[in-house]
Amino acid sequence: MSQPAADGPTAPQRVARNVIVRAGGEVIAKAASFVFFVSLAREVGTADFGAFMFALGLTGVLALVAGFGTDALVAREVADDTAAAGPLLADVGSMKALVAVCLLVVAVGVVGLGDFSHSTTVTVAIVGLGATIEVIAKSWDAVLLGHERLDLVSMTTIVQRMTTTLAWLAVVVVGPSLLAASLCFLGGALAGLAADEWAVRRVVGRRPRPDPTRWWKLAKAGVPFGIASVLFLLLLRLDVVLLSFLSGESQVGYYAAAYRLAESGQFIAWAIGAATLPWLVRRASDGVARGCEIALKASNLVLAPISAVLGLFAVPAVQLLYGDEFRPSVLPLQLIAATAACYGVQSVAATVLVARNQPWHFTRLVGLVAAGNVAANLVLIPRYGANGAAGVALASSAALAIASFLALRRRFGHVGIWRCSSGALAGIAAMAAVRACPWPDGAELVLGVVAYVATVGVVEWVAFPDDVRFFRRSLPSAWIWRGSWR
Repeated sequence: MSQPAADGPTAPQRVARNVIVRAGGEVIAKAASFVFFVSLAREVGTADFGAFMFALGLTGVLALVAGFGTDALVAREVADDTAAAGPLLADVGSMKALVAVCLLVVAVGVVGLGDFSHSTTVTVAIVGLGATIEVIAKSWDAVLLGHERLDLVSMTTIVQRMTTTLAWLAVVVVGPSLLAASLCFLGGALAGLAADEWAVRRVVGRRPRPDPTRWWKLAKAGVPFGIASVLFLLLLRLDVVLLSFLSGESQVGYYAAAYRLAESGQFIAWAIGAATLPWLVRRASDGVARGCEIALKASNLVLAPISAVLGLFAVPAVQLLYGDEFRPSVLPLQLIAATAACYGVQSVAATVLVARNQPWHFTRLVGLVAAGNVAANLVLIPRYGANGAAGVALASSAALAIASFLALRRRFGHVGIWRCSSGALAGIAAMAAVRACPWPDGAELVLGVVAYVATVGVVEWVAFPDDVRFFRRSLPSAWIWRGSWR
């Protein structure tokens, strides 16, 4: 890995700053998205909410297929050689747009011929166009990621989510509907793409014209990354699609309401993965195992309490956010709460293997787990609906997390499981103990979080003081925030 300039931030400091700005941006974006989806569920009811989530799940998967790994390829290649950004973006962006539009037309046609209402078909078309634009914009984000400009990625994400939410809140005042929600989603996607174009021109400048003669070579190079990405997304979203076909839209609504809460911490894993990918691309092989430990520990310490809070406080969370109509979402939320922490392990493993140009190892794992997921859902969804889908999601997520961790150890050397997880596990135990005791209303959550933080601090300082010192040295100081990113 190239050394930073003498007056610039060190590699760990750049990673830490990128994690902070990416996670901070996602907090704002997630808050906006959270308001949108909770308000949507309350205003349109379970059936229409289920139809919207079905459209988002189906077209989101198809739109990702259009990129088929080229975004990961772009990020990796730009991190290795920033001069390649312009030609790569021109070719990948145009190639993805063409394929994505064709897939969207096929998806709308299939839904239109199926046993779905006209409003659901229209929703699939409009939401699908928005999802397609979002996926195309990820190529712009990949270029910014390779340049380690995650501050700009956060900015574009905030623009997209805030535009969607503010437009929807304005619609709610006039008269909410499923069609209006779909149009708001599409408008937000267009605003996000415009912000991405502004950001990339600021960093890269103008790009050359696309060269279709290079498309086949790029598509072929992206296949290993694409298969891993598509299978991973299928594993995350297939439950919603299968629920729509095997159960009813109300069951989709119950499951989607729970899943939206369970995925609330995924942005932290995204931030860690995005910030560490350029560093891992340039890292010497003998330092990868240590990098895995640090990334896994950071992910576990933040995502584990999110899983614990969602599992321990599922009943009040669902009632407060969604209302009594969504009471059947409680058990699905309790079942899939742990997937937040599992996702962190999966995301770190995928990032490491992609950065080291070994995506096939993760692809095989995801393929096996996805096949088991589909088989189990086909059996359990018809009988148990959203509860069955949630149980399968939990089992699949845990299996992939364990397999991913073992894959990292096989490929890159010893990665200490207790070093990565003991602090988080001890903190969860303390939080559960607080929850089991009688406390005044509202005090359990606050005291549980305090107990978690205190327990983690003691365990990490006593057992792994070198890790504590590493994290302290990595925190960007004030002059680094003002300095250059390189």
